[in-house]
Amino acid sequence: MTAMIEVENLSFRFDSRAVLRDLSFSIPPGESVALLGANGAGKSTLLWCLLGLLHGQGSVRLFGEKPARTNLARVGVVFQNPEDQLFMPTLLDDLTLALLNRGIARQLAEQRALAALAQAGLEEHAREPATHLSLGQRKRAAIALALVGEPELLVLDEPTAELDPRAVRELTALLLRLPGARLIATHHLEFARQVATRVLVLAEGRLIADGPAESVLAEAALLTEAGLI
Repeated sequence: MTAMIEVENLSFRFDSRAVLRDLSFSIPPGESVALLGANGAGKSTLLWCLLGLLHGQGSVRLFGEKPARTNLARVGVVFQNPEDQLFMPTLLDDLTLALLNRGIARQLAEQRALAALAQAGLEEHAREPATHLSLGQRKRAAIALALVGEPELLVLDEPTAELDPRAVRELTALLLRLPGARLIATHHLEFARQVATRVLVLAEGRLIADGPAESVLAEAALLTEAGLI
């Protein structure tokens, strides 16, 4: 079975500074993976390389091929700041636009948009702008925007950033309801424990751990080395 993500000997530099150092791992279909690391560990840079936004040395493959428009269409991406993705007059417009741009008829696009908002518990806010929502609701709306394309893989960058405990619980519950594979960049250990079955740990651009979430998250010395505790 073809892996959803395959990374082999990936390195990346900003000018003279090494940000990613010889990373290798793969993610099979259906797996939920947390990418853990302190601020500056290289998590976002790695995600950008996986999505073809940055190009380093080594190999990156999505669904067995180099990142390209065809296979990136199979990935739903959720950025750290929902304002980067939600900017139309209403949430329904935000989600519908994504489908109209793919050539889907408006009626079907609106049906799928409403269904995705319902998955996120936001159907009652469909005709409101994102600016009327709390940050937690906007984060879930950004996930709904990713879901509307019916992706095989969700990639999320720091989804719990700046959220209060209740909003984290709501976000966690949403992710646990969703089928399919996920790669979630975070430094929130309890969140990772709940939503991931496997953990990758980055420290100063190096992959220092890759294993079952419960096992890796029980290693206090490792988490200390990574700057996570």
